[in-house]
Amino acid sequence: MKKKHLPLVCILTLAVVTTLVSCNPQHPVDNIPFNEDSVRSHILPIQAALGYTKNFRMVRDSMYRQLPAYQSALNLGQAEAFNRDALAVLLNQKDAQGNTASGVRIYYGLDREGQVRMVLVPYDKNGNDIINQLIAEKSAAIPGIPSALAFAGSGQTIEDGQRCPTICDNGSSGLGGGN
Repeated sequence: MKKKHLPLVCILTLAVVTTLVSCNPQHPVDNIPFNEDSVRSHILPIQAALGYTKNFRMVRDSMYRQLPAYQSALNLGQAEAFNRDALAVLLNQKDAQGNTASGVRIYYGLDREGQVRMVLVPYDKNGNDIINQLIAEKSAAIPGIPSALAFAGSGQTIEDGQRCPTICDNGSSGLGGGN
């Protein structure tokens, strides 16, 4: 190879390598950054958490024994789990000024089967709920009919976590009792 072509070959090689590297998706970050001082007031020692969950189960079970109709009308369950993506989509929401959500509020709801469900909503730095379209609705294209989103203009929240009982911890934490 002639020496006059060497710079051109180096530039082309660098361009190809740069293109290949930039086409590869970045590896996901293992840890979501957080401010330790903001977390401090929310920390609950595991022994206190064990006491909270045990007390909840005892009161719930006592209520169900005294008022059996409430077990089906107000099924409290033990826990509800939401995956990382569901939480990330909430925390990535922006308020009307373009500021990212400050946190997630959990409302209690009741579904058609009488199960108490968690309804998760992002909130802004002033504590106001941020109600946005979280993800686009999947819709089938029908020729001659314009597509429309089912929730256009009315926003979305996160719900339908995996309920315990049914999908529960293996019991090693002790938080779920006997599961």
